[in-house]
Amino acid sequence: MAGLFLTGCFTVKLWWVFAFCAALLSAVGAFAFKSVRRYFIVCGCWFIIACIYSAAYTHFVYDDLISYDGQTVTVSGQVESFDYTGHGQGYLTVKCSLGGHTTNISFLVSDDDYDYYDDVELTGKVVKIKDSYNFLSESYNFSEGVFLKGSGTASVTLKGTNSNRLFKAIRNYSDKAFNTIMLYGGHEEKGFLGAMLCGDKRKMDISQKNMLYRSGIGHIFAVSGTHLVILTSIIGFLLSRLLGRGRAYSVTMLCITWAFVIFAGMSVSVTRSAIMMSIIYLGDFFMRRGDSANSLGIAALAICLFNPYCVFSSGFLLSFFSAFAAGVAAPHIYTRLNIKAKPKFVFKGLVFSVVEMIFIAPLCVIFFGGFSILSPLTNMLLIPLCTAALVLCFFVALTGCAAFAAKPLIWAATMLVKAVIAAVKVISKPSLLFVTAPQTSAVIVITLVCVFVIAFLFVSKKRLFSILTASCGLLACMLVSNLFTLFGYDRLDFYIFARKKDCAAIIVQSDSAYIIDMSNGARFTGAQMRVIQHCGVRKTSAVFVNGEPYYTLGKYKDTLFPQPSVYISGTQVPVDMNDTYELQTGDSVKLDEIRFTRLENGFELEYNNKEYIIYPDRFVIGGDTYYTNGESVQFDTDSSKVRRLDHELGFTDYTW
Repeated sequence: MAGLFLTGCFTVKLWWVFAFCAALLSAVGAFAFKSVRRYFIVCGCWFIIACIYSAAYTHFVYDDLISYDGQTVTVSGQVESFDYTGHGQGYLTVKCSLGGHTTNISFLVSDDDYDYYDDVELTGKVVKIKDSYNFLSESYNFSEGVFLKGSGTASVTLKGTNSNRLFKAIRNYSDKAFNTIMLYGGHEEKGFLGAMLCGDKRKMDISQKNMLYRSGIGHIFAVSGTHLVILTSIIGFLLSRLLGRGRAYSVTMLCITWAFVIFAGMSVSVTRSAIMMSIIYLGDFFMRRGDSANSLGIAALAICLFNPYCVFSSGFLLSFFSAFAAGVAAPHIYTRLNIKAKPKFVFKGLVFSVVEMIFIAPLCVIFFGGFSILSPLTNMLLIPLCTAALVLCFFVALTGCAAFAAKPLIWAATMLVKAVIAAVKVISKPSLLFVTAPQTSAVIVITLVCVFVIAFLFVSKKRLFSILTASCGLLACMLVSNLFTLFGYDRLDFYIFARKKDCAAIIVQSDSAYIIDMSNGARFTGAQMRVIQHCGVRKTSAVFVNGEPYYTLGKYKDTLFPQPSVYISGTQVPVDMNDTYELQTGDSVKLDEIRFTRLENGFELEYNNKEYIIYPDRFVIGGDTYYTNGESVQFDTDSSKVRRLDHELGFTDYTW
């Protein structure tokens, strides 16, 4: 994994440098430490193999596929999914062969009777996937091994055959279960239940999803080991009464495990879990007992073998480190601590939750903007409720989604999830307990603190020292987060997004954010959420909009988290929008330490006796005018420089 990561993270041309350094270090270590010579040799060899494999994959697969950028191609393949977008069109994702390489490509096509794994032939133009304002599509799809997408409307021909009727039936049944939950579930809870059971988060409000991630229980949506354990426990109990615990039982459970992988959409987390569980079941054939570390290593090797770029996937990394923490690190630490206090399951659960949180804390900071110190508590109190709701949803699926069983089961699951959401809304409010990393140096410090704590817990046998070390480590992370936030208290950072006639700005002051939407439609909410995560924002103080309060503010309410304290509209506010106020041209309002004044076609901000004026096509700071020219830019008040945000807020490869 380290070899794949380093080779792909920097540049493929340096693969031989990493391989040479690994060979040199392995040779020195093997000669210097003869008692552990085999570890240096084995690890060094695998690191070198990974470097070579990653470089070869980039040269022979990635570069070859990217060479089709801008070309019109004709491909044959199988339908993976179809997402209807309206106006008689939708995006058809096809698994096909292009240039001798198997890949997934999404084409915009006319609506038709498409089904999973139907054989189709498409002709259309393909382009390299690039990041957009609201979604870093290139970064996300790169880790998934998808590099091209269709451009324009493609012509498609249904061949009238289906390559995999079994998989088709399983996927259609997954859709049936999901639609049943959507039919009988509560308004705010059905998306939650559907995401837990099927891994489909399309019906969840983005703000609700971000709130759950910030509370530390967002991992329940990653269909993985928890789901498989519940399913196999239910079915395994019934099968053991019929088949016993012999080889027929193991074969049946293997089939059920992989059927659920297809049911849940074959995400990397559920695939990892299925591989590990398959090794356990296969142990009956080879007369061997499963081991968590070996099973996890085999799963990672199998997944990376087909796609070496998955080491950059947040889902893969979080799943891998969570499984290692729960299956290897936490049991080892718990055994060394020798805790005999009762109730035993409470203390064991607390140790496991704390260890897992410390393991994945740096990843949460990098991918989600931070982590909550209260996550061990939320996991112990709320995950059992989520698990109970998930069990009820499994029974819905196992009973054929029949209405007489689905209605009461989904109602009961809805009540459990309603309690979870209500609790999370309260738990997510204390902003000081949310650890953020607004600067790269803060990420490094938090990572080093977590590494030290884990290393100490691995070797310590003293319960008191272990508790103090873990507590001090978490307090240190919280202290680092708040200190870095205080350093930026007296400065304002402006992020302005512009495209054609649309323009919106987000102003960051310390750990607070203010959003000014000078167009209609909230078209930059995805980019604004990335600013919130990137800058460690804990509070969205206000959102200013020009008009259309119902539609525009509705999108902000569905997307932003933390939710704004107040919405301010430039038009008359409907009486049923209690949290929205009107601010007409020439009027001012003071929020925290900043005074906002609405202008004819913009906004004026006054902070620390300085004035900042923002217009749709330019902004004025200290008498100096900066034109955006339809590009996304950032203004740094410390250096008084304007930074163009290349790759639409990729925060990399920027120029001043």
